[in-house]
Amino acid sequence: IDIVWRNTPSRLIQDGYEVLSKSSDDEDEKEEMSVVSTESSVKYNTYPYSDGQKTGFYADQRENRLMVAELCQNKRVLDLCCYNGGFALNAMIRGSAASAVGVDSSQDAVDAAMANAELNGLAGKDISFVKDDIARFMKSA
Repeated sequence: IDIVWRNTPSRLIQDGYEVLSKSSDDEDEKEEMSVVSTESSVKYNTYPYSDGQKTGFYADQRENRLMVAELCQNKRVLDLCCYNGGFALNAMIRGSAASAVGVDSSQDAVDAAMANAELNGLAGKDISFVKDDIARFMKSA
C-alpha cells in the first residue's frame, strides 16, 4: 500500500519546510499510472500520483452518490458536470436506473467517465457521456 501525500509546495515553503524536487524517472512513470479504487462496489480509475490538481475521484461525494442511487430505480438519470461519472455509474449499478447520461465540458472528464463505465462492465448498457456546455445541453434537451 502506498500513502500518497498531495501537497501545495508554496504553502510548505511559506511554513518553513524544504520542498524536495522529483528525483527519479520512476516518479514520472508513476504519474501516468492509474489505480483502480472501489467505492460501494463501483470501480473508478484514479490517478493519485499525477502532478495535477485532480486525482480522478471526489471521495467527499460518497454519501450523495449512494443517496441518489436509492432514487434511481427504472428512472432516466442526468449527471451534469459528471467528471468521472460517479453519479451516473452509481445510478446504473447500485440504483438500477433505466438509463444515464453524463455531461461535462471537459473531453478528459468524458473520456474518464466512459473508461469507468467500461471498467464496471456497462459497455452496451444505456449509459453515455457527452462533452458539452451544460447550459447549452439543457436548452437542447
